[in-house]
Amino acid sequence: MPEARPRVLHVEDNDFFAKVTAGILDDDYDIDVYTVESAQAALERLESERFDCIVSDYEMPGMDGLELLAAVMETYPKIPFILLTGGGSEQIASKAISAGVTDYLKKGDGREQFAVLANRIENAISRRRTERLSDRQIAVNDLIWDVSQSVLQASSREDIERIVCERFADSEPYVLAWIGKVDEETPAVRPEVSAGIDQRYLDAVALDVNLGSSDSGNDGGRHDGRRTVREAIETGSVQVERETTVEERFDIDAGVSADRHAVAAVPLVYENRTYGVLSVWSDQRHAFGETERRVLSKFGNSVAYAIDSVQTRKELVRREQRLQVFNRILRHNLRNDLNVVLGRAENISEEFPPAEQEADVIKQKASELIEISEKAREVGKTLDREDRTTKQIDVTDCVERTCTEFRQSYPDADITAEIPDSVQVYADKTLEAAISEVIENAIEHNDGESSVTVTVSATDDDRDWIELTVLDDGPGIPEEEREVLAAGEETALHHGSGLGLWLTNWIVGKFGGELSFDDYHATGGAVTLRLQRAVEDAASSRDVSTLGTE
Repeated sequence: MPEARPRVLHVEDNDFFAKVTAGILDDDYDIDVYTVESAQAALERLESERFDCIVSDYEMPGMDGLELLAAVMETYPKIPFILLTGGGSEQIASKAISAGVTDYLKKGDGREQFAVLANRIENAISRRRTERLSDRQIAVNDLIWDVSQSVLQASSREDIERIVCERFADSEPYVLAWIGKVDEETPAVRPEVSAGIDQRYLDAVALDVNLGSSDSGNDGGRHDGRRTVREAIETGSVQVERETTVEERFDIDAGVSADRHAVAAVPLVYENRTYGVLSVWSDQRHAFGETERRVLSKFGNSVAYAIDSVQTRKELVRREQRLQVFNRILRHNLRNDLNVVLGRAENISEEFPPAEQEADVIKQKASELIEISEKAREVGKTLDREDRTTKQIDVTDCVERTCTEFRQSYPDADITAEIPDSVQVYADKTLEAAISEVIENAIEHNDGESSVTVTVSATDDDRDWIELTVLDDGPGIPEEEREVLAAGEETALHHGSGLGLWLTNWIVGKFGGELSFDDYHATGGAVTLRLQRAVEDAASSRDVSTLGTE
């Protein structure tokens, strides 16, 4: 769309000079000049109309040019103001500059003076336009940042759309915002959430946008923003219309402001999925420049991402609830049915001695399944205790408590703890479950009397790491259980095997640590938990996501 002609308010009590000025600036320089004869008339005109620049004579009856400048600066401090004088003096020029005049020009003879005046007007308007665009972009950037932070914390799509529309409509750059969803069956777009100017205006312009056809044939040369919405959806890019007026087409009440200078349609797209469109309206003719469109495009992606995230979270919550119900039912039924199997197997071995060996196999497998069920329950309980914030925890206290519990549970096992008085590591309350799993593995995988030693020490290569090692005199961890860690899931032949190790690896990993094995240790097998030492001057807690990245 071609640039609109500049609108200049000329304050001049000399009728002849005023007419000559208006004619030359109009004919030769494409500048629209609107003349008033007094400063008071100029102030009244400014109340009802928009002008790009003011050109005022200095010597006028009543209020002179400097007094008019002062009055204009109070109400319209940004509008360019050029002062003309017949004689001119350094004193007047100094006062004008001090008062904030944009430019100062002495009237001359001949047409060349109008060339100079036109140049001064165009330069003043250009500078102001650049300043205005810069100010607007700063305001838009601040708005986008503020809204983005709120959107990413919203808990529902409805909250996201409401926040966006309300914040945009309440901001200086925009006057109206609405978000519409795409109806895949129609297909059409209609506003779901809106905020801004009189709702009657929105009702008039925000009709269904038919994505399958163009409305250009019956729009009478006027635009209501529907084309931008349609093209934004079809192209996936921000679309803009300017000089948007709709009052005549829709016969809007006279009291409703319907003159919107520009409208932009921002597609809400994330990973090739369109969640809707954001339509924003501005009463500034030069809104939605290239930089602003780029910012809005990225913002549209952020809004779509936020919508996708809340919908994904809701779906995950629903899936988790279904899994919890299924898990409870499965464990309950499995445990009850396996107890029945154990009872029947016992009856078979007692009443039919030739089948005693087969009955023992049934009892062994049933007991293993019950054990796996209980282990899965413990894993679930540990996962439910997950905390994203780590704290400074004394690992020696954890080792002491765990060893004491196992000495009571396995009185025949020789459990020794070779640990310092105190060592702080970054962890949470699930660390004790990891230590317990490793010690239990060491005891249960030993065919004879178990001898288990737990050590805690700093690593030789890096004092920022602590190694908790569980040594035993057994054969080490079975290969099928380690496969769970390598594959990241249970293996095809050993479903449920290694759940305890998987849990340990997961717990240590979320602290930024590592789990390792050594089958060739001098005393037998060795399992090591590598943990980050908590330095004395560190904060009392850290986010898990930062561990291992510093």
